[in-house]
Amino acid sequence: MSWFVLGVVAAVVELALLRVLVEIVTWPLALATAVAAETLILAKFVIADRWVFGHARPTIERLVRYHGACFGALLVYWLVVNGLATLVETPYVVGFVLGTAAAFAWSLFSNFRWVWAVPWS
Repeated sequence: MSWFVLGVVAAVVELALLRVLVEIVTWPLALATAVAAETLILAKFVIADRWVFGHARPTIERLVRYHGACFGALLVYWLVVNGLATLVETPYVVGFVLGTAAAFAWSLFSNFRWVWAVPWS
């Protein structure tokens, strides 16, 4: 359950960061979505590694594995948000919600089975 709480809080923070980057800093949506997502990927790793999975401190090995697993979700998220905004002129906030849901679904099939799994003997 703690991973779910972390995900919801992270999504709210990411949307706030995305809105700042798009509406105040006036970055292009493609750049803003990539920067906001990457920022939250790194923050979620540090928090989840300790709070959810109980590791005393993060390691580069787990960070690399997590980042690798997140790449697919980041790509799914980025394509959905930017594709909807560009191709069908969907407001980016709606695209964010749909992209986040799609990335979450992707993550269920990658992160938890790959990143924190016990190595095979």
